[in-house]
Amino acid sequence: MENTRKYRYLRGIASLLFGYTICLFWGLYYPHHLHYHEQFQLFLFTPEYGADKCLHPGGIAEYVAEFLTQFYYFAWAGATILAIVLVLIQRQINGLSKQMGASSFWYPLSFLPSILLWVFLCDENALLAFPISIILALSALIIQRKIAHPWRRIIYTLLMMPVLYWVVGGGYFIFVIGVAIGHCVKSVPAASNKSYIWIPIYILLGILYPLLAQSLTQYPLLSLMTGIDYYRFPLIVPNILLLTIATAAIIPGALALLPPPAKGTKVWMAAIPTLLLIGGGTWIHAASNPDKEEAMKYDYLTRMKQWNKIIKAAENKEPNSPFSVTCLNLALAKTGQLGDRMFHFYQNGTEGLIPTFQRDFTSPLPTSEIFYHLGMINSSQRYMFEAMEAIPDYKKSGRAYMRLAETNLINGQYAVAAKYLRALRQTLFYKKWATNAMSYLNDEEKIEKHPEWGWLRKARYTEDFLFSDTEMDVMLGLLLQHNKSNRMAFEYMLAYVLQKKDLERFMNYYPLGKNLGYNHIPISYQEALIFIWTQQHPNFQGLPWSISRDVLEGVSEFARVYMKRKDSEPILRPKYEKTFWYYLLFRK
Repeated sequence: MENTRKYRYLRGIASLLFGYTICLFWGLYYPHHLHYHEQFQLFLFTPEYGADKCLHPGGIAEYVAEFLTQFYYFAWAGATILAIVLVLIQRQINGLSKQMGASSFWYPLSFLPSILLWVFLCDENALLAFPISIILALSALIIQRKIAHPWRRIIYTLLMMPVLYWVVGGGYFIFVIGVAIGHCVKSVPAASNKSYIWIPIYILLGILYPLLAQSLTQYPLLSLMTGIDYYRFPLIVPNILLLTIATAAIIPGALALLPPPAKGTKVWMAAIPTLLLIGGGTWIHAASNPDKEEAMKYDYLTRMKQWNKIIKAAENKEPNSPFSVTCLNLALAKTGQLGDRMFHFYQNGTEGLIPTFQRDFTSPLPTSEIFYHLGMINSSQRYMFEAMEAIPDYKKSGRAYMRLAETNLINGQYAVAAKYLRALRQTLFYKKWATNAMSYLNDEEKIEKHPEWGWLRKARYTEDFLFSDTEMDVMLGLLLQHNKSNRMAFEYMLAYVLQKKDLERFMNYYPLGKNLGYNHIPISYQEALIFIWTQQHPNFQGLPWSISRDVLEGVSEFARVYMKRKDSEPILRPKYEKTFWYYLLFRK
């Protein structure tokens, strides 16, 4: 029954559905985790880059993985790659199980290592080099199982172990353990009982090679044993990684030793896939993090300058993390809506406007974007460079190289810009952009005519001074003073003092925008102005600003409820939560 064409088709369909589900998960639910990975590497098509990867254990698998990861630039391409990789591992596990004599009844359990890998890859710091290493280790084991002659198989194993270790790193323990287990399975090709003496030899050699590598490289033994390039933080080894190695190594032999159940076969045939589906789905759901995916989405859209998509996303689901709010405020400023709609969304103070610097590889990214679009070119360059240098596995970043090339072009540092552009020309997806940017080197007139770089060159600071990120409103004021048409600098300056609830400075800065071409006073400014007026005047007579009737009526009603009711906050929230007054009096 097991070998009928019907069941072979069903098993094939199960693998296809598994791959299809993986593709949908990463393409629809988790696409920006793929973009996140792509931006933190810089794969170069140069002999030097490839040779450098071959100088440490696992470097060749890492090279293959980085080649594939560059296609994450397009989310659906990345999703397809992950689907192919995980399905291939599942099929390899099934093939090994059959080689060892496992019953096809246990076919559903061949999905288990791939499910564990899926869970592992939900971690934004889990790298593709690990599943690539598993594919290569399983391939070597499949070949080993196909060698019938005992001594040829032994020679192959002894020669393959050091080679495989250098190719894949710690993942080669799948091969070592799999070979050892293979000697315990009856279906091993004809061999004498003396073949069992090779089991401890293989295990000892398996441990020896990482020890030898430690004397040849500068890597710690933990990384040499568990894989250098499997996780972004080199000294962290997730438990799921170790569990996946153990499962991939043990499952084929374990299934070969398990006979199908004597009774209730049909019940078990339904129960095992159901348990895998429920258990695996629950584990994957628990491992995924939609909040991080949302933050990565905002960061990606900011990188791609998709301002309207950011605002639309915020309208559909209001962001509540500082990272996402930072990107949203930049999108509002770039579309001329910051003054009108700032308080229509959740604001968490100045940290959601211009975050203070943190020494990591993610939080400086949106701040660098803000500085860039404001015209603070040197600050943008510093934040982007610091973010790239803080990448835990010491890789470079395609996104960072692009921005560093731009800032140096704007600043006229052409030799430095050329260094970044020459590297980008050796990539697949940045090559066209870099080639075009190279034409701007040493061409002042062409840069002046560039719609973005030309404006930023005029907006940037040109005089040296001490930069203080604790007095950002002053820094923005100096930027506006340098170029009085920099409307974005003005709006960020007023947004900064409003979110600090510094109404005195707001009143000092507000007149600076009179020549910036506004056809109306932005709503948040109106709300601040009328609030200040009501603190000093009993009515609206003599009001020097053009305040809308809705704002006048709103502040009157707001003040009446606020003054009469001690529990005014829940009463005012439904109607006035999206006003500066509510932010001023109730947001902490």
